[in-house]
Amino acid sequence: MGFWDGKTVLITGATRGIGLAMAQNLAEHNASLILTARSREELDKAGGGLPVREDGLLLFPADVSDRDSVRRLTEAGLDKFGRIDVLINNAGIGLRAQVCDIRQEDLERALKVNLFGPLYMIQEIAPVFKNQGGGTIVNICSLGAVRPAPNIGGYSASKAALMSLAQTARLELEPFGIKVVNVFPGSAKTSFRDNALGEAYPGNEPRLSRVSPELVAGRIISGIAGGKNNVFITWPDKAMAFISGAWPGLADKLVSMAFKK
Repeated sequence: MGFWDGKTVLITGATRGIGLAMAQNLAEHNASLILTARSREELDKAGGGLPVREDGLLLFPADVSDRDSVRRLTEAGLDKFGRIDVLINNAGIGLRAQVCDIRQEDLERALKVNLFGPLYMIQEIAPVFKNQGGGTIVNICSLGAVRPAPNIGGYSASKAALMSLAQTARLELEPFGIKVVNVFPGSAKTSFRDNALGEAYPGNEPRLSRVSPELVAGRIISGIAGGKNNVFITWPDKAMAFISGAWPGLADKLVSMAFKK
């Protein structure tokens, strides 16, 4: 019996990109799924393509930046399955602008989705996990949380705040058998940049890595099952995170050189 067999997994932002790829991967691992996003139409489309039984799938529209919506989502999942074993905080939104040009409304929206959304989910699910005697909370942070780059200061700030929040939650929840995992993807081949707030991304902007959402999903799923606290998707991502911590000046030079090309 595999790690995921019989587990119920709640994924936010589950209708496209990495979220949908994780849902497809977990369906193949015989997990029951609670999938959420704001659009009912997109949820129905995503759920219709999954190899999962009807009694093993709940599609529930919700806005993670709204506390009441998060509460209703959690209650609906418990009503259907009786328990939730893993929460994956995947919903997020990009923001591209130089720090001096960030619009307040864009940064506030990014913080609502990227920071307060996961916070609300954690606060709703932690009591459930405590009553069950355990559970796993997974936060899709970003490589930008540990290695900022030009034009993504607002986005990186929101994800760095999530990283710190989750690291603290890891310490606080460990005595209750609750594991907290942080994931740091680099750049994936998704529509993330197309839907970002702020300025449009140019097609030739540097990226450390650009991998498929299926590869990202697979490494997240295997990292969770393998008991990792932090998951990096590629070796260049992990190397850049290490250099940023050990030699931040060198990391700054490497990023600056990449953006001058």
